[in-house]
Amino acid sequence: GLERLAAELTNTLEHRGPDDFGVEAFPEDGVALGMRRLSILDLEGGHQPMWDEERRRCVVFNGEIYNFAELRRELERAGHRFATDHSDTEVLVHGYEEWGAGLAERLNGMFAFAVWDRDRRELFVARDRAGEKPLYVASVPGGYALASELKALLPYPGLDRGLDLRAVEQYLDFGYVLAPRTILAHVRKLPAGCHAVVTQERYEPQRYWTPRFDGASRNGEAADERELVEELDRLLDDSIRMRMVADVPVGLLLSGGVDSTTVGWYMRRHSDDVHSFSIGFEEQGYDESRYSALAAEHLGTTHHLEVLSQERARELVPRIAEILDEPMGDQSIFPTYLLSEMTRKGVKVALGGDGSDELLMGYEAYVALRLSGRLTALPMPARRAVSALARRLPLRVGPVALRGVRSARVATRGTADRLLTYMGPFKGDSRMLLAPEAAAELSGSVFDGVGQGLLEGVPASVTADDEAIAAFVRGYLAEDILVKTDRASMAASLELRAPFLDPRLIDFLLSVPPELKLRGGTRKYLLRRVMAGRIPSEFADRPKRGFDVPLSAWLRDSLAPLVRDLLSPERVARVGLLRPDAVDRLVREHLDGRVDRGHELWLLVQLELWRERWLGA
Repeated sequence: GLERLAAELTNTLEHRGPDDFGVEAFPEDGVALGMRRLSILDLEGGHQPMWDEERRRCVVFNGEIYNFAELRRELERAGHRFATDHSDTEVLVHGYEEWGAGLAERLNGMFAFAVWDRDRRELFVARDRAGEKPLYVASVPGGYALASELKALLPYPGLDRGLDLRAVEQYLDFGYVLAPRTILAHVRKLPAGCHAVVTQERYEPQRYWTPRFDGASRNGEAADERELVEELDRLLDDSIRMRMVADVPVGLLLSGGVDSTTVGWYMRRHSDDVHSFSIGFEEQGYDESRYSALAAEHLGTTHHLEVLSQERARELVPRIAEILDEPMGDQSIFPTYLLSEMTRKGVKVALGGDGSDELLMGYEAYVALRLSGRLTALPMPARRAVSALARRLPLRVGPVALRGVRSARVATRGTADRLLTYMGPFKGDSRMLLAPEAAAELSGSVFDGVGQGLLEGVPASVTADDEAIAAFVRGYLAEDILVKTDRASMAASLELRAPFLDPRLIDFLLSVPPELKLRGGTRKYLLRRVMAGRIPSEFADRPKRGFDVPLSAWLRDSLAPLVRDLLSPERVARVGLLRPDAVDRLVREHLDGRVDRGHELWLLVQLELWRERWLGA
């Protein structure tokens, strides 16, 4: 019955938690909780599902609560009796008893958890502010089913696996699907920074956290730059110290850029023995491993490097559809997964630099958005003229990407829409790829409601820069970067922690004026000030590459047979989702070397690999 089903579904998540397994069923209420555990804290005592002392409430939890010790002291003072020695999970079950829905905002951590309340016959669920840990909610016959990954819900008896066509369109235009949607029409994601009450009849998500831009530095006189530097230094030090707490060794993902080198610098302050891990490529223009080696040498870490060959990448392609049970277009899933696999051989937990680029305006897109924001100041007729002219221009002239042109193409749209268009490959034009029957089911535009969703709760008075930050945090960070790092690391059973996403750091960095983040041409200005003299300028100042992979070249070379097979006109026609002629044109342009369609083709290949793996036929 119920217990067996819960065990079956839970076991699809074994990679997320190879160390321990537990199920509790409440047949009289039609509820069962199951958990796979990766043991990091209280290796013996942390078994889940975990009960309170009266066995009235039961919790399952994925993630880490970093401030669990102080919350535990507070709860003990309020009369709660703890059974475990130092399990962060137990804080959740007592914390829910004490604070109810107010629990989530007290937590400093990355989390998705569910508490079954036997008295109320309700399930209370919550996700962390940034969305480091995932939570999917499926409508199933007779109620709801919830899990950390989509793949755990797919075997549920009677689940309708129909596609959400708007989500398919978002995926093609933006490169990812925005919460609350998923690629399936009957499955939703609980958005980051939300909690919800679930019963057999209802599922009602509510936001408990919204990006706010009203810190001390904004009120009245501008905060002193030196004070902000000191505050950032203090917060980083504390966040990294807290994230090094574990009963197993903790490593560092080190690219040699300013973010990961910063994390390594603070880790070394708290430990003499830090192991760092990085990935290189055979292809010259993409290999940045010398920077990570220099950074490791400077920091004094024990460094481990592996090279991702084209051959290894080809073997990984089918594995990617397995890891990402929802299609997501970020190519850096390749190196991130390989890096996680390699890191896991050395450690169970590692720290990384995620979140810094979004909060400190480290992306090129921020520069482009400022540029296009200046166009927005033009009167509307002039903006329309610029936009119309820009649409007729190619996006690349030889090797040069026309950043300004991209900005100009969307000069008539709001900040969030411009950001989504800037990052995505099809620029809001993907509907022309959809088969006529699919396109006919879609009304309105892919942008409808999306910008408002990303900026929901953000005061209308904030600057365009701050709007861009909010959209980046809720869009690209939550639905791309953190999805990629969570799935890639958990597929390798590695726990990845992001010190820049400490709630205190998030709130502080949102309160810092944008001109101290993007100053002239200098991105992440405030962080560079903190690290000046601590890390050599050659890796602090080098241009940001991100985890670029030579995918366009691979798709013309070792992956070309896969492209021809998955995207052949016959196969595309049989599936019936896309237009064979439109897809074939992209394939031919790329394989003939006429136009670089690497990004677009990867999205289409991924979509088909995903469909074949998870929906079959």
